[in-house]
Amino acid sequence: MAMMGQGLVLMIFGMTIVYLFLWLMIIVIKYAGKFVVRFDYLIPDDAPKPKRKATTASAQPSATPSVATISGMEVKAPVPGTVLRLSASEGQQVHKGDELLVMDVMKMETPITAPCDGTVSLRVAATDKVATGAVVAIVG
Repeated sequence: MAMMGQGLVLMIFGMTIVYLFLWLMIIVIKYAGKFVVRFDYLIPDDAPKPKRKATTASAQPSATPSVATISGMEVKAPVPGTVLRLSASEGQQVHKGDELLVMDVMKMETPITAPCDGTVSLRVAATDKVATGAVVAIVG
């Protein structure tokens, strides 16, 4: 009988500690807003970034043509994934339906094919991670 009495005392003592801890957590959560406001400079709000003026084409000469100046169809990634291998090389002539590259999407190989006939201009390399809708190549 004495063992049961000791177990009961230990159980009550343990539950008291648990309830005191929970009460302390409620108090901390209730008044945490007053303390966190003081350190607001550590975590900045998502304030809008200042807008920059667009530069004109004549002000910034470029040696290589940009994506906008190359005529052709953009080939976009249908899903996010990793470029596994490139099947076509830069400047190669391809026909509609030819495989340009293979993406690794959730452990599955997904081929990306040419939408039309033309010359390939690749925008990615092997092992690059691409998002949905990212331009992976231009065929034109």
